[in-house]
Amino acid sequence: MNCELALERMLEANPEELGRRGDSDLAAHIAQCSRCRAVAAEILAGQELLATGIRHVETMGDVDAMLPAIRRAAAQRMKRRRLARFAVPLAVAAALALLVVGDREPAALDTDPSAQLGRSRLRAEQTVRLSPNTNAIVFKTSNPKITVVWFY
Repeated sequence: MNCELALERMLEANPEELGRRGDSDLAAHIAQCSRCRAVAAEILAGQELLATGIRHVETMGDVDAMLPAIRRAAAQRMKRRRLARFAVPLAVAAALALLVVGDREPAALDTDPSAQLGRSRLRAEQTVRLSPNTNAIVFKTSNPKITVVWFY
């Protein structure tokens, strides 16, 4: 066995083979080659470090004891998502209702801004100009700073 083949097989080898125990070709090559023996020692050290880390994680806490807290946290997240799913459309509807209720003057559905200027209490200057045959409606509100242009 050559070093190149041994290095490839070391990545999938059992720890017994890497420790030169056993009667495989890889174990025999590692026992004879100092370069491959050093690589095998590094792999074994990495495996031991990983095993130590896994044992530390296992001793951190009992999973069964943590499950109720995890379930409560998940339920709270679901409640927040449900609230957000319905709160945003309700807030938009409330804002539109305030605009409609707050407007004392009926909204004009004419696309001719000059007809709307005669009925509104707004400034005499025209803020939005619409060309003929545009798909838009201008809603003037009782607040002179607010003009709603709806394109459809």
